[in-house]
Amino acid sequence: MPQMMDKRRKALVWAGAGIAVVLGAFAIAAPIARSHDADRAVISTQYGDFTAAPSTMEAMKWLSERGRTNGFRFNANLEVTDFRIALEAADGVELPSGEFAAEFIRLNEQGQVVHVEFAAASAPGCTTVWVQDSTNPRYWFATCTGTCAPQSLPCSLLFDIATLELSCGSAS
Repeated sequence: MPQMMDKRRKALVWAGAGIAVVLGAFAIAAPIARSHDADRAVISTQYGDFTAAPSTMEAMKWLSERGRTNGFRFNANLEVTDFRIALEAADGVELPSGEFAAEFIRLNEQGQVVHVEFAAASAPGCTTVWVQDSTNPRYWFATCTGTCAPQSLPCSLLFDIATLELSCGSAS
């Protein structure tokens, strides 16, 4: 029985890796057109339309211009839930491995990580969970968790162009 579970686990890992590669490939290769309304941006691809908060799309545009992102994950409603982002530490900065929660990550103009503000274990509200891609440790999946007070709105990935910080918060 343990051998069967091990084979299933390996099959799931390979399937997940394959999905990440396919999503990354079409996120790069597919022509992407963005349209915006007040609270949603639409990514139009040959595989369908996906939605995300406009602030999330701005973050992805900035990162993409620097060659730092190449894929995303989505849920059953075709809403983008995670972005695959290449994290590279600037000189003197050390990145953790595996998974970590952060209040924000500050980047330099080249898109290198210059500071990670780790989230406290008891942090209320929105946090960004970074999970290292097992197929290529250079990449991380960034996911927003929690809700934003006081309206309990869903969290979205945000990018502050003035401070070059990636964080999670309310898109509205």
